[in-house]
Amino acid sequence: MKEAIIQTVGLTKIFRNVIAVDQLNLCVTPGIYGFLGPNGAGKTTTIKMLIGSLFPTSGEIEILGHNIAREDKMDIHKWIGYVPERPTYFMHMTGEQFLETNGRIFHLPKQENKAKVAALLKKVDLVEAKDRKIAEYSAGMKQRIGIAQALMNDPRLLILDEITSNLDPIGRNEMVDLLKDLRTEGKTIFVSTHILSEVQKMNADAIGIIDHGHLIIEGGPDALNEKWGVKTIRITPNHAAFRDAISSDTKNLSEDGNSLVVEADDEEIIWEKIAQVSLEQKIPVTEFRAAGMEIEQLFMKAINSEKNDTRDAETREERGKTIRRREKQGRGDGDA
Repeated sequence: MKEAIIQTVGLTKIFRNVIAVDQLNLCVTPGIYGFLGPNGAGKTTTIKMLIGSLFPTSGEIEILGHNIAREDKMDIHKWIGYVPERPTYFMHMTGEQFLETNGRIFHLPKQENKAKVAALLKKVDLVEAKDRKIAEYSAGMKQRIGIAQALMNDPRLLILDEITSNLDPIGRNEMVDLLKDLRTEGKTIFVSTHILSEVQKMNADAIGIIDHGHLIIEGGPDALNEKWGVKTIRITPNHAAFRDAISSDTKNLSEDGNSLVVEADDEEIIWEKIAQVSLEQKIPVTEFRAAGMEIEQLFMKAINSEKNDTRDAETREERGKTIRRREKQGRGDGDA
């Protein structure tokens, strides 16, 4: 069994009786972990608790096997690199000066600091911009210098909040490539996002999907596909005879240009019907490709499943009040 890099048990955060994060049980193992959810789902609140800038209402957090509530957070932070969604910088500094300042915070010897800064500037492709002030950097350059500063302490774990959200398509692709390279170097990357295609491009080792503070599903894409038990099949050409033949055996059927895209439990049944129609009506099949659902499809299925749950906003507020009342009773404060 893989080592747990991040593990939370019953992690809960309540603001004014409303549950922002609800009994969250995460298990993050080495690789890239995509923490997915719509805006307002509780991703940033979770991250702030992981890095120690917010105290949980209840629950436990372990980072690299260390309970962050029971140990010196400064020791734990030596193993973590963090980039917030909207990082702030010393804008008057150059990129090189900013990284050297971070190196001094970690008490790196002068020569080691300079060598580390030079190596990281090369890694994030900012060598030519090292003498420019950060105020002059583009959004993509600011995100890359943020990654560089997060790597100054050579952390085992990177926690990144919406790292691609403010980037253009080229910047996003560059960031995805950088994160995949860091994975090959042995870094574990916990990246929160609502941009599902980026996690797909990262070839994430595992994903967790959160909505209204509640973890809906967690696991590797292959395992989640096996759990849902649905195959996505692409059939070309998009022919009416094919659509008619398989319509009763599919969970969902859509058109994508000259292809049919279907969700089905049993690809063999779909293939038998397509093959029969192809032979009888002499319609050549140029593509029949079955695969698991992509991350966006998994996400939508999970979110739609959650919408059918009884955990609506009013229920969560009532549960939040109950938790608060129990806490006060435990301290001897009486009922809320």
